[in-house]
Amino acid sequence: MILDKLTVGKMEENCYLVGDPEALVVIDPGDESLRILEHIRAKGYKVSYVALTHCHYDHIGAVADIVEATGAKLYLGAAEKENYFSRKVSFNGYFAPKAELVEPVGLLFDGDVFSAGNCDFRVITTPGHTSGSLCLLCEGNLFSGDTLFNRGIGRADFPTGSLPSLVSSIKNKLFALDDATCVYPGHGPSSTIGYEKEHNEVYEWECYC
Repeated sequence: MILDKLTVGKMEENCYLVGDPEALVVIDPGDESLRILEHIRAKGYKVSYVALTHCHYDHIGAVADIVEATGAKLYLGAAEKENYFSRKVSFNGYFAPKAELVEPVGLLFDGDVFSAGNCDFRVITTPGHTSGSLCLLCEGNLFSGDTLFNRGIGRADFPTGSLPSLVSSIKNKLFALDDATCVYPGHGPSSTIGYEKEHNEVYEWECYC
C-alpha cells in the first residue's frame, strides 16, 4: 500500500496519497497543486478519488486542479456538503485565494466502505471540528483530518463546530479503534491510537462539555 505525505501551504496541511498506486486516493489536497501533481506523475500513480475529511480552505485549495488533471472523483461527507459550499464555514477566499469548487460525485455516511483498487476505506463520521467532519480508515491507518492530532484535538470554535461533539467523536469512535492503529492527522506528526488514549489533551477539554 502506498502512503505518501506532502505537507503543503502556509498552514502546513498534510495531504496524503494513499492506497493502490493504480487507483490512488488523494486525501485533503489543500494547496500546492502543481507540487502534488508533479509527485503523482513522478511516481507513475493513477488517481481514482479525492477524499476530504472536512471543508476548511486549507484542505480544499488544490481539489479542482487535482480532479481536472487526473479525472478523479471527489468524495466528502454527506453532512459536510452544505458546509463545503458555504464560505462562512469553509473560509474559502478569506485567508488564501478563493479555490474553485468541484461538485462531489460521492457523499459518504458513517460506516460506508469505498474501494479504490485493492484498498478499502472505511468512513468514520466524527462531527465536532465541523458538523460533517469524518475520518478514513485503511489497513490500520487512520486519516483523522483536524479531529485528532498528536497530543491534541481540533478547534471547535469555528462555524458548525461543537466541543461536546468533538470530544464524543474522539472518545467513543476513534479511541474504540485498535491501539496499534496509526493516526495521520491533517497537521503535524503522526501518532497511534494507543498513544493518544494515554496522552491526548481531549481529557482536559472534556470537563468543559
